[in-house]
Amino acid sequence: MRFILSALFSPLVMQIMLLGTANAKSDYQVWSHQGKPARIIELFTSEGCSSCPPADTYLSQFSTSDDLWQGVIPLAYHVDYWDYIGWKDRFAHPSFSQKQRLYRSYGVVASVYTPGFVVDGKEWRGFFNPLNRTLPQASGLSAPKLQLERSKDNYSVTFLGEGALTVHIVWLVMNENTAVKNGENRGKILHHDFIVLEQQIKGQQAQGQTQWTFSPNDGDNNAEIDAVAVWLTKPGEFAPYQTVAGWVR
Repeated sequence: MRFILSALFSPLVMQIMLLGTANAKSDYQVWSHQGKPARIIELFTSEGCSSCPPADTYLSQFSTSDDLWQGVIPLAYHVDYWDYIGWKDRFAHPSFSQKQRLYRSYGVVASVYTPGFVVDGKEWRGFFNPLNRTLPQASGLSAPKLQLERSKDNYSVTFLGEGALTVHIVWLVMNENTAVKNGENRGKILHHDFIVLEQQIKGQQAQGQTQWTFSPNDGDNNAEIDAVAVWLTKPGEFAPYQTVAGWVR
């Protein structure tokens, strides 16, 4: 018995136990935001695109911003339309490519390309000017409180306002590295942050509805959710009406 107990509480075993505790997520969290919405920076990117790594690096810089989540919400959508040229992006999803094509059909962007940025529902090409990458001024007006509540894997969105609205929720992963073995980025190790793992959208289902519930589907890339973001849009608009986001701890 002494041998068993000493093995159980050996330094190595204790470190493993502590590591597991440190990585465990809490069962309950609440985030809220009111006033002006955060700016939403959407990047359409791909591991199969040789021009994309600098854009990925640019987006990663927001991870240390004091304004993160309250003032700016960075999102990286990995598209799948470059998978055919030699490297399949493990974070790509057809729905993200379709989102970019939808932007094109509504005139939000001039064409479908990577890297492509959309800021608050408008195409932003300022990234391609390395001497002046100043983001456009935030245009959102003050809006009522938006609250996001997490109970384990169930997410509840509550908005203290009125009007027909569409709710967008995305789950994000951070600090992912990929060793690319083929394609345009062959031989490179690519670093990614703010990766959109999944997006779900719901419209107003009943007059005056102010609460929506969501649950993420199980992904197939073994990534763990690090953050979540929610925003509301009005009919016919792509700019966020209100936002809320934060780390999943």
